[in-house]
Amino acid sequence: MSEISDNHVRSVGFRLLLPCDLSAVRPATVALRGFLSEQGVPGDELVACELALAEACNNAISYATAGGRNERITVEALCNPTTIDLRITDHTQGFDWPQRVALPDATSERGRGLFLIGSLMDDANYL
Repeated sequence: MSEISDNHVRSVGFRLLLPCDLSAVRPATVALRGFLSEQGVPGDELVACELALAEACNNAISYATAGGRNERITVEALCNPTTIDLRITDHTQGFDWPQRVALPDATSERGRGLFLIGSLMDDANYL
């Protein structure tokens, strides 16, 4: 058996499939918060992850394609002592994540989700 190096990091994972329905978002954020809390994530980071997940799931549901509305959205979290990676797999047509996300003007009804996610997370990408 080969020896494991001292460079390994143990991660714990969380995976949830939710229906493409806005009413499923709140239970998903509560479940993620519970998982992260069990891993010892501090309160301010719990709130940030919960809000970012809610925004990402709301967008994934709101912009799902007609066929994608029948698909489940996958929420995954990978947590280790130094990082939390959140991943949401959606069924939208996709978009280009802007290099700089500006807050829309006060009269705009849309466009705050990406700004909020970018403000809450150390790094945010869309693939």
